[in-house]
Amino acid sequence: MSSKSQDNKEYQVLNKELKEQIKSLERGLDEAEGIIVDEKLAENDDAKKVVENFFKTQYEYTSKTYKERFEKIKEFVNDDVYGQLTTAGIPDIPNVKFENKINNMRLYLTAEKKELTGLVLIDTVYKVEGVESPETTQIFEVVVAETDGKQQIISLKTLGTFASMSES
Repeated sequence: MSSKSQDNKEYQVLNKELKEQIKSLERGLDEAEGIIVDEKLAENDDAKKVVENFFKTQYEYTSKTYKERFEKIKEFVNDDVYGQLTTAGIPDIPNVKFENKINNMRLYLTAEKKELTGLVLIDTVYKVEGVESPETTQIFEVVVAETDGKQQIISLKTLGTFASMSES
């Protein structure tokens, strides 16, 4: 075998090794960037505020503000989530006085894969014509991500609604 073809083979092996090292470095860089983005997102007050503001707008209302909240929530959710929330249409307001109030809201959020994900628990009380229902706890799973330069809820699932079983 000539020394030229031997040199060529060595260069090919070396080239292959270098390409593998570059791919490995790119993977490592990608993971590191993901971790940095996740850490920044976990501390991102904008993302948390979007979640808080959405739930306050959607679940704190009176007979006067009931219908307009569907317009106000648009800024907090993407088109898919908005469509999901209005799929049955925007209901007409019954001719009674009512209100829904959040007594407590807890956010359990973590950043993963450049998205903020987690659970939101809200304790609400519903009043119709002054008569208050027992407190209800609702649990939601949310995903927040940047859409067109701003944080929005891109996924919203209701995991359950729970009311106290004890009698007062």
